[in-house]
Amino acid sequence: MLANIALRHVAMKQEKIFFASDSQAQLKNLKSFDLPRLSNIRFAAVIGQTISHYRIIEKLGGGGMGVVYKAEDVKLHRFVALKFLPDEVAKNSQALGRFQREAQAASALNHPNICTIYEVDEHDGEAFIAMEYLEGVTLKHMVASRPLEAETLLSLAIEIADALDAAHSEGIVHRDIKPANIFVTKRGHAKILDFGLAKVTQSAGRAADPAALLTDVTAGGGVENLTSPGTTVGTVAYMSPEQAKGKELDGRSDLFSFGAVLYEMATGTLPFRGETSALVFQAILDRAPTPPIRLNPDLPPKLEEIINKALEKDRDLRYQSAAEMRADLKRVRRDTSSGQVRVESDAMPTLVAADSARPSSSHLASSSIAAPPAKRTWPRTAIATAALALVIAIGLIGYWLLKSRHGLNLDKMEITKLTDSGKAAVVAISPDARYVVYVLREAEQQSLWVRNVATKSDVQVLAPDLVEIGGLTFSPDGNYIYYVRSDKNTQNYRYLYQMPVLGGNSRQLIRDVDSPVGFSPDGKQFVFMRGVPDDNVEEIRVADSDGRSERLLVRLPASANFAFGPTWSPDGKTIAVPTLQVGKETKWTLNVIRVADASVKALYSDPEFLGRAVWLPDGDSLLVPVGVPTEDRTQLWQITFPSGEKRRFTNDLSNYGTNLDITRDGQVLATLDYKQISTIWSLGGGNTELATQIASGNAQDTAVAPGPGGKLLVRSRGSDLILMNADGTQRTTLIPQARNKIAMSSCGDRYIVFDSYDGSKIELLRTDADGSNPTKLVDNILSSNCSPDGTWLVYGGYTPSGAKLYRLPVQGGKATEVASMPGGGGGSISPDGKLVAYNFQEGTPVPQPKFAIVRAEGGSPLKVFVTPTGSGEMRWSPDGRGLQYLLTRHGATNVWEQSLAGGAPRQITKFTSGLIFGFAWSRDGKQLFLAKGNQTSDVVLISNFK
Repeated sequence: MLANIALRHVAMKQEKIFFASDSQAQLKNLKSFDLPRLSNIRFAAVIGQTISHYRIIEKLGGGGMGVVYKAEDVKLHRFVALKFLPDEVAKNSQALGRFQREAQAASALNHPNICTIYEVDEHDGEAFIAMEYLEGVTLKHMVASRPLEAETLLSLAIEIADALDAAHSEGIVHRDIKPANIFVTKRGHAKILDFGLAKVTQSAGRAADPAALLTDVTAGGGVENLTSPGTTVGTVAYMSPEQAKGKELDGRSDLFSFGAVLYEMATGTLPFRGETSALVFQAILDRAPTPPIRLNPDLPPKLEEIINKALEKDRDLRYQSAAEMRADLKRVRRDTSSGQVRVESDAMPTLVAADSARPSSSHLASSSIAAPPAKRTWPRTAIATAALALVIAIGLIGYWLLKSRHGLNLDKMEITKLTDSGKAAVVAISPDARYVVYVLREAEQQSLWVRNVATKSDVQVLAPDLVEIGGLTFSPDGNYIYYVRSDKNTQNYRYLYQMPVLGGNSRQLIRDVDSPVGFSPDGKQFVFMRGVPDDNVEEIRVADSDGRSERLLVRLPASANFAFGPTWSPDGKTIAVPTLQVGKETKWTLNVIRVADASVKALYSDPEFLGRAVWLPDGDSLLVPVGVPTEDRTQLWQITFPSGEKRRFTNDLSNYGTNLDITRDGQVLATLDYKQISTIWSLGGGNTELATQIASGNAQDTAVAPGPGGKLLVRSRGSDLILMNADGTQRTTLIPQARNKIAMSSCGDRYIVFDSYDGSKIELLRTDADGSNPTKLVDNILSSNCSPDGTWLVYGGYTPSGAKLYRLPVQGGKATEVASMPGGGGGSISPDGKLVAYNFQEGTPVPQPKFAIVRAEGGSPLKVFVTPTGSGEMRWSPDGRGLQYLLTRHGATNVWEQSLAGGAPRQITKFTSGLIFGFAWSRDGKQLFLAKGNQTSDVVLISNFK
């Protein structure tokens, strides 16, 4: 169709051998050419002829839906695009009649962003249409595997949405929206091609199955869109789920396809890809695309929301009209444009940059006002303007001085994405910023890679293995990498190794290391953390750079082993280290230790999470990842030393996690940017083949449990407590003020029990089934689980001697101890309410994770099972004959079961991709619910902030 105009130079190269006048001679040499090329031969002789009142000038392109020529309308003396239809339409009277009706309807669309159809006619039995002739390129050619600038993208997207709104208002559905069917004129305006033409191909009696749909949809494209084995499918990738299923279509199908086009415009890649059409269909129906912002960090977050909403698989949750989508796009353009507001006065105008925190010198100059003549009275507007200018100038000077004092200029800060695999796990940057070393997580295996920042070349320095790498540090001279790594089956016990920066033999330096090391300024010593769970402390230890002369510096109270790593100040006098304490209050503390006498001071405390702190070169402040309240993500903040004042460093939607490193001169930061999409799935009988996604495709659901009245409890976006129907409908926030972090369960249909973090402690709360009447049961818990009859529960709690499991009536009262859980914290009640299973760790020097089963009243363990390395959340099987848990192997998380009778564990679900973050069975044991999706993380560099 007209999509081939932009590719006509390619088409001409492919087809030029067929323009000989002796078509029969050419036919003798053909053996297996396709129909479009045969059509080219048939029409090769028409150049220069006049058909009806159109004189053919040149061939523009050809494809499955016919051949297109540039022609001159000899009556109106204008150029048109003349298209002849293929035999399968032209010689089928029913299809031809339907095509003519659709084309006539489309020709009624008078819109500046829709290619106009002038006429539908026949010549010597050949049906053709005359359309508006356009000059420019197709959107497909314009994108060409690279994202568009946001301003260009939004301008085109708004025009496309407006065109779709006009067509849908007339009851016309395009059914083949794709970049090849969107033309961008020389003046930069969008034109949708072939309105009404794709619909006729689907009406020819073949559109009931995916194979027919594949044929139908690709019929509208050129040769370059046809599918062949082993290649990425083109047009199919833009189909809506209902189109893939052969259902009746409406305008919302076009909006899904438009969402796929927007995704490609924003990222340069397709949202749904695969080696065959079947794999693409599967992706469209079952998988969420990679978050656009992960592929293009410069994308406005609101635009990502629009794309996600357009790509909702359930059309009832999608945009319901193009007008609605157009309005949202216009808001994004308005909010991202740099507008200016002019304030007029009688004296002189003052220009205020609406989006600037600190104007340039020209702004300040324009704010000054000359002294008025003697005895002249200033107008009030001039006085107001002068006052406003003075206030702005004072504020901006103060802001500039404040930033200068701490050496930061955040206005020009740059964030550069260094990797795009989505599999980076830990990162460090060399002191001179030449190299970055990072962990690549492939399923359950991890490897080490070094990237040359300037050349963007990678080299693997440690082969993949079933290990956990928990810390990376460059030596101060940049010649060595120090990494903390477990061995197989010892993920809770790690060793410190030293290795040349570009690979080579590794040398083990120290056993039992729980954090990355931090070097002293002279490079002669390093500091690290060693957790002692039995004593609830973190030991801060110092050793020489070769691992010798290890010695204890100080022990810090720490109720949980979050060893993100200590760092040494530039003057060598102070060590900073974050810890978590749980007691009367739950708080994160950034401790500073004076090396000379091992004295400890709390520089900063916060109820929100604190990650690894790095010192700025002048030693008067640190940068720290700090948790965002109510959200499961972190941002970077500056904390001054020694005053402990907190100032924002980043202010975006990213999640920078716990890992942070900085160059010697403090010019470049290395960290990770995490993204997660996970939703609720239902599996009838636990059968993977019956897996159905029942929640929104852009959620961040991390846990699920059976709720009251057959509903589901869901934890979303890190802390939101959601109640929804078992089919995913009526999703509502149950308790808006709740900040659920650990567990939630329903005690029958009467009560809901869950933890909530109030900013100082983690409380266990009980509410009525509708979320009303909250009552605190106990403070500072590790886990909780309700009994099947709803009369009692178990919870994990901290004590000075370690974690313990308790039993408590749901109405409250006295708690009784059920079991001791060294290094553990989770308990689960059997379906008959007679047994309790819990997890713990046992063994020295390498603790081994295990499950134990006791009677509900407590006592000695009846059974103990060793659990696989890396196993996650544990629950009872519906029949009570086994314990089920999550385990990631071969790139996918699945539910596994350990029979109480013993023997090897067996795999319950059979997923081959994706991660499972939480699972639960319905009370009747007929449905398995999963919080399933994917998490990605990539290395980013932050620079130009000084």
